[in-house]
Amino acid sequence: MNRTFQFLSASFSLLWPSGNNQTSTSPARATLQNEGDEPSISYADICVTRAMLKALGLPTELVLEILAHAQYEPVIEFTSRRRVVAEALMGAATSANVCLPAEVLSRNTIRRVSGPNVTLKVKEIKFDIKSKDQGWTSENTTGTFNTSSWLEVSIFRPGPQFSSLEDLPFWTREYDNPQELQEQLSSAGHKLVDERPENASVGAQGGEPPLAWYLQGNKVAERQHSDYQIVWAPDRSEGNQGAGKGDGFFGVLQEGDSVLVWARAKYPGWRCQVDNVKMTVRYSFDEPS
Repeated sequence: MNRTFQFLSASFSLLWPSGNNQTSTSPARATLQNEGDEPSISYADICVTRAMLKALGLPTELVLEILAHAQYEPVIEFTSRRRVVAEALMGAATSANVCLPAEVLSRNTIRRVSGPNVTLKVKEIKFDIKSKDQGWTSENTTGTFNTSSWLEVSIFRPGPQFSSLEDLPFWTREYDNPQELQEQLSSAGHKLVDERPENASVGAQGGEPPLAWYLQGNKVAERQHSDYQIVWAPDRSEGNQGAGKGDGFFGVLQEGDSVLVWARAKYPGWRCQVDNVKMTVRYSFDEPS
């Protein structure tokens, strides 16, 4: 039975590549992608593939196991290659700048990926970041992640009149903190979800409303950019030193939501420069039994 499963799984991977190598690779990819690449596959593709495997006489349990082993699931990449800088100055002790707004579970994404009578769920988010701080410090923290330069993630929940993130160009200006954007959004019926657990606050986030989850701190006083990779999933997190765990994030993320990645700096002299950020989102479906 194991050999049969391995043979079918290998054959399936050749015929229908998994999300690992089937993401869209358009040469004209935009600098900022709110809606992301075209999804690798959709729910309709999965239904067709299940039917094809069942037509071979395979039991449903084995079909589902083959699909899971081959990671045959929707994947969308959201990418920003524009340089974004958050810089805390003497007149403003904190700084916040959106470097990637992504329609992770927006109505538009659901239309492209999901199907009737199913609920689209986020299975995993992988963040790839290239960033640095100001490159110097007067404190005895060089080379550590005891920093006031970091990235964080908010959940944007739209009101009933929302159509697209492009209609809300909040990434074109700098804020003191996410609370300032929250006040702007509330007048239009939108909001940032304020349900981050209290114990999920990290470092320089202390004292701020629970509007964002800590994603990654910049290594202190590094003159060159560092590459960071963080993975969040409902039951686990992975990351290098200085990474946030996303505790409670998936518990409040729901259909209709988008995700904002912030560059943040706190206290005069601190700076967060983000040159590239990519979110690779894997999806699953809740189906009726």
